[in-house]
Amino acid sequence: MGRKLFLIFSLALALFAGIAVFTITSFTSLNHHHDLEVNRAQSDIWVMAQVALELERTLHTLHMYVQGDSGVTYQAAILRYDILWSRLPAIIKAKNSQNLREFENVNDTVLELQNALVGLDPIIETIKPGDHETMSYIHNKLIPFSSRLNRLASLMVSNTNSAEETYLLGAENRNSTLEYSVIMILAGAISLVLLLVIESLQVRKLLRQARNAEQLAEDASQAKSAFLANMSHELRTPLTGIIGFSGMMEQETMGPLPGKYKEYAHDIEKSGKYLLDLINDILDLSKAEANKIELDADVYEVESIVGQANRLVAGLLETYTIKIETNIPDTLPEFRIDRRRIVQCIVNLLSNAIKFSPSATTVHLNVALTASGGLSISVQDQGTGMSAQDLKIAMQPFGQVRHGPDVQHKPGTGLGLPLVKLMMELHGGDLEMTSKPGIGTTARLLFPAEIIVNRYTREGGDGSAKAFIFTGR
Repeated sequence: MGRKLFLIFSLALALFAGIAVFTITSFTSLNHHHDLEVNRAQSDIWVMAQVALELERTLHTLHMYVQGDSGVTYQAAILRYDILWSRLPAIIKAKNSQNLREFENVNDTVLELQNALVGLDPIIETIKPGDHETMSYIHNKLIPFSSRLNRLASLMVSNTNSAEETYLLGAENRNSTLEYSVIMILAGAISLVLLLVIESLQVRKLLRQARNAEQLAEDASQAKSAFLANMSHELRTPLTGIIGFSGMMEQETMGPLPGKYKEYAHDIEKSGKYLLDLINDILDLSKAEANKIELDADVYEVESIVGQANRLVAGLLETYTIKIETNIPDTLPEFRIDRRRIVQCIVNLLSNAIKFSPSATTVHLNVALTASGGLSISVQDQGTGMSAQDLKIAMQPFGQVRHGPDVQHKPGTGLGLPLVKLMMELHGGDLEMTSKPGIGTTARLLFPAEIIVNRYTREGGDGSAKAFIFTGR
């Protein structure tokens, strides 16, 4: 949880840093754009003012040359005229003057001035001191452009000032909007961080409560296991006496009994054994759920395990007139298991199959290797079968599925299948149940490849033999 809080605060720091960068960048971009616009407008005004100034200087220089001023030579007059010419291409062709040419009447005025200068080129080249008529002609051609250029420059100054005011007002509005947006983003970020912190604290609280609940459940489970262990011990002793004495009475060890009393003794013995089996099943289930069962595993042949289970259910076969057909391949390897537990599992499956099968039917017990290298022991009956919902009930502790009157059996405790599943899980395996109403049920004990034991013997060079055992595939 500490790591999660660290990540939350790191995220918050990164978020605030992003907001700060966004704010600084936005304000800087606005100011930079404003500076560019102001510099461009000032540059345009300067260009127009320079053209107007050069036009006036050219006319003044030509006037002084025609009047015979000794300080102004022909070369000086032509140089000034060429300077005026050089100002015009900067406006007509240069990329940085594109905005200037788009200004109202600027482009037309500059082009007209250029055309006028083209027409005056031959005249300028031949002008001489005292040629006042030619000078008057030149003056009349150029002086209107001076007033037009000055007027355009003044108009540009006025428009620039107006645009500056409009831009500043818009920039102020944009700044206000930006500030509001930044405040909203900041508020949202703070809210998000607060929510994350609150959520993290709530998760920590829930985890603490879950750990407390888990500890309470574990304590309750231990208390239950201790209670069941004490209860089983207290009940087993008198039950053993009841079963023993009732058996002696049924066998008339101490003398003959009336027929009815002998029948009662048989019922007492039978009920005592049933109660003892129930206590043992409850205790085993409790231990298995608490992982308190320790397996006493050893290597056994599959045929001996199945044979012992068949012998234990032999009495049921006569009672319910059911047959068991066993199919065990000859080449099966041995496996490492807790013999008593696995025999108990097979007996439970066989007992269920026998009790829930119609009379004069056959229960099939098949043993085979699985595709994964493990072992499968399946018990298949021809009973009425179960639906998916019935299977869920049957796999729950004390869950019992009721069938029709055509199947004769006494209800059990509902602990058989849950115990089998837990015992198989302790062996690393599983219990697989498949059933269809009206067809029957198949229960499979699936053992993993790790419990398989392969033996082989290698002859020694001196005639001795050595045995080796490998577990697994």
